[in-house]
Amino acid sequence: MSDGMTHEQATEELEGLALDALDAFERGAVLAHVAGCEACKSELALLQQTTAYLASAVAPVPMSPAQRGRLRARLLARAVADRGAESVASGMDAHALASSPTSASSSSAVRPIGSARSIAKGRMSGSRWLAIAASVIAVVSVGALMQVRGERDELRSVMQTAAAERGARAVALDSLRAVLTDRERLITNLTGDQVAVMSVGSSDIRLPSGRMFWDQQHGAWTFVGHHLRAPKSGRTYQLWLVTPTAKISAGTFSPDAAGRAIVRASYVLPKDGLAAIAVTDEPSAGSAQPTTEPFLVATSGER
Repeated sequence: MSDGMTHEQATEELEGLALDALDAFERGAVLAHVAGCEACKSELALLQQTTAYLASAVAPVPMSPAQRGRLRARLLARAVADRGAESVASGMDAHALASSPTSASSSSAVRPIGSARSIAKGRMSGSRWLAIAASVIAVVSVGALMQVRGERDELRSVMQTAAAERGARAVALDSLRAVLTDRERLITNLTGDQVAVMSVGSSDIRLPSGRMFWDQQHGAWTFVGHHLRAPKSGRTYQLWLVTPTAKISAGTFSPDAAGRAIVRASYVLPKDGLAAIAVTDEPSAGSAQPTTEPFLVATSGER
C-alpha cells in the first residue's frame, strides 16, 4: 500500500478514530490500514472499549438551550476553520504538483496520504490526545465526585430519618413506662399489706360515696369517689386529712361525667394520727382551711 498510511501514521490516529474525531478522509485511510493490520485492529478495539467505559462513567445531564447554542456555534466555527485549512493545504499541494517535473504526466492528482499536513498533524496528535484524555479524566472525576456526594447526602438523610424514628419510639416507650409505673403505684396503694380502707358515705338520696386507701408504710393516700355531682361553676371539691390538731389539704378535684374521681396524695402520718377524712365544696382555687360543712366524711375507726 504505497499510497496508503504507514503503520506508524495509522497508530497515531487510532485514538482519534476511537473518539470519532477524524474527518471522512482520515477515517477511511485509518480503517483501510486497520483492515490489514492485526496489531492496529486489537489496539483500536481496546481504545473503543475504553472510550465506551469513559462515556458510561458519567451520568448524562440535559443541556440547557443556551449551552446547546454555544456548542453549535463552536462546532460551526470549527467546521469553517477546517474547510479553510483544507483549502490552503490543497492549494499548496496543487502548486507543488504543478512545479514538479512529473506534474505534466499526471492528469489526475491524488491527495498524498503522507503529505506535509499529515506529517505535521501526526507530530501534534500525541499532545492533542493527551489533552483530550486529560479532559475526559477530569470530567469523569467530577462526575464520580458528584455521584459520591449525592450518595453521601442520601445516606445522611436516611440516617437522620432513622434517628428521628428512634427518638419518637423512645418517647413513646418512656410514656408507656410512666403509665405502667403509675398503675403499679396505684395497685400497691390499694392492695398493700398495710393499707387501711375507710368507706365514706352520705345521707344524700343520690348516695355519693367513696373509699380512702391509706398506705401507712409509704404515706400514700388514694381516694376513689362514686356518684359525685359536678360542682357548681367557680367551685371545686377538696379532700382533707383531719388530725386531732389540724385539717390537712390532700388536693382539689372534680368528678368525670359518670361521677367518678380519683385523688392521690402523699403525706406521712403515724398510724394513730388520723382522726377522719372529709370532702368539702370550696372555691375553684381551693382553700387553706374548710369553708363549708363536709358532704362526705369518715372517721378513722370506720372501714
